[in-house]
Amino acid sequence: MLFLKHFKNSLGFDLRSLAFYRFFLGIIVIADVIYRLNDLTNFYTDVGLVPRSLFLNEMTMPWSLSFHLANGSFGFAVFMFSLQIVIGLMLVFGYKTRWAIVGAFVMMVSVHNRNWLINNGGHDVLRAILFISIFLPLNKRFSIDSALEKERVSENQYFSTWVLTFFLQVFLIYYMSYLLKDSDIWRKDYTAFFYSSRLDIFSKSLGIWLRQFPDLGKVITFFSIYLECLGPVLLVFSFFFGKRWWKIRIALVFLFIVFHFGIFLTMKIGLFTFICEVMWLIFLPGQFWDVILRNNEKDAKKMTIYFDQDCLFCFKMVRVIREFFLSHSVVLLPAQENESIHKSMQKHNSWVVKNNEGQEFYRYDAFLYILKCSSWGKFFYPLFSLKIFKYFGNFLYLVISNNRNIFAKVSQFFSLTESKKEIRSLKWISEFSGVFIFITIFAWNLTTLKKLNFRSPFFQDVTRWLHLYQEWNMFAPFPKLDNIWVEVPATLSDGSEIELISGSRDIYSIKDLSFAEGITNDHWRKFYLNLSDKTDYARYYAGYLCREWNVRKIQHVPGKDLTKFEIIVFSQLNLPTGDKGGIVRKLSWKHWCFDKDFQAENPKP
Repeated sequence: MLFLKHFKNSLGFDLRSLAFYRFFLGIIVIADVIYRLNDLTNFYTDVGLVPRSLFLNEMTMPWSLSFHLANGSFGFAVFMFSLQIVIGLMLVFGYKTRWAIVGAFVMMVSVHNRNWLINNGGHDVLRAILFISIFLPLNKRFSIDSALEKERVSENQYFSTWVLTFFLQVFLIYYMSYLLKDSDIWRKDYTAFFYSSRLDIFSKSLGIWLRQFPDLGKVITFFSIYLECLGPVLLVFSFFFGKRWWKIRIALVFLFIVFHFGIFLTMKIGLFTFICEVMWLIFLPGQFWDVILRNNEKDAKKMTIYFDQDCLFCFKMVRVIREFFLSHSVVLLPAQENESIHKSMQKHNSWVVKNNEGQEFYRYDAFLYILKCSSWGKFFYPLFSLKIFKYFGNFLYLVISNNRNIFAKVSQFFSLTESKKEIRSLKWISEFSGVFIFITIFAWNLTTLKKLNFRSPFFQDVTRWLHLYQEWNMFAPFPKLDNIWVEVPATLSDGSEIELISGSRDIYSIKDLSFAEGITNDHWRKFYLNLSDKTDYARYYAGYLCREWNVRKIQHVPGKDLTKFEIIVFSQLNLPTGDKGGIVRKLSWKHWCFDKDFQAENPKP
C-alpha cells in the first residue's frame, strides 16, 4: 500500500506548486511582450518583415489563426500586446485564472502565427504547457480566486489525466531531444559543446572563454546528453525510490534549472531558458512546501486580523492578504465583535492586527507585521520597512481609507464565490480529453523520428489545429559545424555603395563577428539562420529592407533612396582542431526596390 501511495503522490501535482508555476508563467507571458517590444513594427505591422498581404498570399495555412492579422498598424500591435500584459498580470495574481490561461494560450497562438519565420523551440514549449495548463487547477492556492472562495479545497494533492499529459510533454521534450542527438559528436566524442560554443551567432562571452578548456567541454557534453536521457526517466519513475521519491524530485528540479541556467550563461537563446525553468517548478513535491511554509502554521496562532464588518471591500482585502502571505487558519474577525478592538479601529481609522502578546498594529505597520510573520514575505521585510516605503505605505493606506466608496465599487469585480459542485459527466469528458491529448502528443513526437518512418495523419492534423506541433531537434543530430553570417551590399540612388546590416561604407571586408554582435534578439537570430537555408526568406527580407529604408526612412545615409542590393550568405566551417576552414559565399537573392531600376538593368528582349 505504501508503494501505491508513493506512486500516486509522485505522479500528482501539489496545488501550491501549481500556484507557484502559475505566478512565474504569468511573468513569462509578460516577459514575452517586453522581449518583442523593440520589433513591434518590424515583425507585426504591414511595413515590417511580413505584411499581411504577403502572409495571406504565400504563407498562411488552414490552421493559421491569428487575431494579430486583423489590422496591420502599429497602434493595433500595441493594443494586442497590451492585452497580453493584462492577461499575464491576471495569471500572476490568479484572477479569473481559467479565462486568463485560455487568453494566454490564444494570444501566444495568435502572435506565433502572425510571423512564424521567427518562431523557435521555446515558443513550442510555451504553447504546449499553456494548453495543458488550461485543464489544471492553477488557482486553488495563492490567488485572488482562492481568496474569494467561501469554501477552500483542503487537500493539496491533485491528480488527473491532464497531469499525466504534462508529465509526458516534459518527458518528450528531453527524451526526444536525446534520441535525435544520435551522432558521435554527442554520444562518442562528446564534442558537442566544442562546436556549439564556436557558433558566434549563439555564443556569449562565458561560452567563448570556455572554448580554451576542451576537456571541460566534453564533461559538459556528457552531462547534458545523459541528463536529457536519464532526467525524464527519473521524473516519471521516481516512485521506485519509495519514501525518498520527493527528494529525488527536488534534486531533479534543481538539476534541470541549473542546466538551463548554464545554457543561458553561455548561449544567446532568448526566453527559452526561463520558459523551461518555469515549466519545472510545477514538479516541486508537497514535502517541499511543507518545509518552506511550516512557519506560516506556527504564526497562524500568533495573530488575529480584525476588519470593519461594514466594509465589504475591507473583508475581501484581508482575505487576499491572508491568502498570499499567511496560513489559511489565521482568524479573520469583524472588529465590531470586540469592543476594545472596535475602539482602536475607530481611533486609528484602520484595520487591526493583534498578536498573542496583546500588541496591536495599524495601517501600514499591520501589513509589515504580517510580512514579518510570513514564511516568504519575511525576506522582503527589511526592504519594505525602510522609511521611504513606510511613508508611501501609510500614504497609500490613507488614500484607500479616505476613498472607500470608490474602492468598494471597484471591488465589485472581486465577488465572493461559492465552490462549484463537480459535474461528473464533465469530469469524465475532461479526463478522456486528457487521454486523447496524451495519445496525440505522443503520436506526433513519433513522427519526428525519421528512422521510424511513422505517420499518423489524423493525430498530425489534430496537433496542427491545436497548435501543439513540436520538434525537439535543436543541435540535433549535432550542432551546426559552420558559422554563418549575412551581408547585404547595396547601391543608393546617388550611385554610392553601403553594407545595409552594419551600415558600413566598406562592402568588401569580412563582417562575421560584427554581424553576430549586431543581432539584437533571438527572433532575428532564428530568422537569419532560416534565411541561410531558404530562398523565400531572403525574398521576404529584401522587401522588408526596401520598406525600412525608402518608406520608414530608417536610413544610414539620409536623403538617398535604396535602389538595389544583394543578400549574400557566408559560411565558414569550424574544424576539429579549433581552426576555421575556408569561407563559402552564396548569393541568396538579388533585389531592386523600384521597377524602373529593374527594367533599366534587365531590358526585355
